[in-house]
Amino acid sequence: MIVIGGGLAGLAASTSLLDHGYTGDLVLLEKAPRVGGRTGFIEYGDRTLDLGQHMHVSGFDYYQKFMTRIGLADDLATQESLDVQFRDKSGRVGRVRSNELPPPFHLISATYGFPFISFFDKLSLIGPLFSSLLSNSGVEERSESFGDWLRKRGASEKSIAKLWNQIIIPTLNASVDEVSVKMGLMILKRVLLDKRGGRLGRLDGSLAKIGRSAVEFIESKGGQVRTSHPVERVEKDDGEYVVRLSDGEEISSEAVLSAVPAHALKKILSDSLLDNFSHPFWELEWNSIINVHLFFDEKVMEADFFGFLEGTAGWVFNVSKGSEESGKHVCLTISDPGELEDLEPDELVEKVRADLSSPLPAINEAELLDSVALYQPKATFKAAPESKTLRPPQNPREKGLFLAGDWTDTGWPATMEGAVRSGYYCAREVLGAESTAPDGVEL
Repeated sequence: MIVIGGGLAGLAASTSLLDHGYTGDLVLLEKAPRVGGRTGFIEYGDRTLDLGQHMHVSGFDYYQKFMTRIGLADDLATQESLDVQFRDKSGRVGRVRSNELPPPFHLISATYGFPFISFFDKLSLIGPLFSSLLSNSGVEERSESFGDWLRKRGASEKSIAKLWNQIIIPTLNASVDEVSVKMGLMILKRVLLDKRGGRLGRLDGSLAKIGRSAVEFIESKGGQVRTSHPVERVEKDDGEYVVRLSDGEEISSEAVLSAVPAHALKKILSDSLLDNFSHPFWELEWNSIINVHLFFDEKVMEADFFGFLEGTAGWVFNVSKGSEESGKHVCLTISDPGELEDLEPDELVEKVRADLSSPLPAINEAELLDSVALYQPKATFKAAPESKTLRPPQNPREKGLFLAGDWTDTGWPATMEGAVRSGYYCAREVLGAESTAPDGVEL
């Protein structure tokens, strides 16, 4: 088995295969110097910088199962109940915190005290919240956007801008007017309305732990991980796959498991293989993510994280939380950046620093020692209403070719949970065709 791609999907698929009875050789090929994909990292001077700042929710079942299997269960820090702070450029602070009442009443006190929208706008939340509770979780895809769905149920434009988009953009990397009803409802149900499953959490320390722990697991089970091995072409000849690397090396195998993004897969698959796909995945649209790291000479932030509602809107993280340097390293994650992506790094850093000077007033007195802007173009696919017809299954028509990736048909958007699920689903497809697959294995 040749696994192409060492992001969460490829790592999850590989660990699951090796953990559930796969008896053949397994080689994972990753083009970068290290595995991890969007949960990877770079070395910047004497610092290790995560490519992105990622939060999970307690309802990410497969992600937590994967983290437990590679030995990182104790590194997941998850809230006891939903508690999220928001700030704007005026310095106002609001909080969304769950109480002891059943959904959606557990959010009444938080909604009433939310200072960024008027009483009328708060009343406009009632229709969408109750409609989502009554809707079938398996709702069929529609041509309308989640934004249209919200408006039809009374949501005001101010509530969409100040609340709904602050939930949807960070999780789906697109606005409510760009995503499907099904994906929007999934996030609404699993974050705001699921008291147990919607608690937020982060990994303690660097995300580099994930890749390192997964590689150790794969190698302990007899698999191989080869980094800095970009794949140039995948072809099929007489029932066997030939994987050609950029250095000219060729590896032949009866099975290939691709765990690269859709736009990368289209470039490496031969035309004859692409012709067999019933889902034109290459038509998926993609959005970028930017992470701006700021390093100060003194503490400028007390909270672990908060949502920033204006300007370079996004989520602000205290990267060095829990350490002696806590509050000195701040990162703003900008999802769906739009025109901000066209700014030069220095311009973007200055804009971010100016925007954050009100919600984090200590920035005005602190010295900015260094800064880094990390651009991730085409980071996630856009979960638009028509995307369902473009997402292929993990086991397409071509025998011996398997697909993993959060863009495949998992029923989930592009999240860490979606990526891990795709890897586990893919492993299940592989093992289903293997005589050595153990009976009753739950993947």
